[in-house]
Amino acid sequence: MNIEFEYRYRDFGNFKKYGAVVFGNRNRLTVDEISQRVSLALADGQSFNAARCGIPDLFFYDFPFDPDLDHDSHEFYGASESELPVNDAANRDILDVLLEMEVSVAALK
Repeated sequence: MNIEFEYRYRDFGNFKKYGAVVFGNRNRLTVDEISQRVSLALADGQSFNAARCGIPDLFFYDFPFDPDLDHDSHEFYGASESELPVNDAANRDILDVLLEMEVSVAALK
């Protein structure tokens, strides 16, 4: 079963944009294991830089950048099992993404 990784971008004005990427799950990680690893990897348990993890960003490109509202953090929204096909551009497994996330966040500490 594949994993649908759901996330969102929320600017400081509280405008939200949601997205999801489907990854393979060769190691058969459970949704609970994935959520726990994400929470442990991220300083606040949910914020990450999508681009550093190879996940498409969800910025509001229809509007000019506003430093009072815009930032580069996305929020982990959840994970679920999915029968949808993998749609990750790099065709990665969820474990690969978790490792990238862990390394990306550790480099910032």
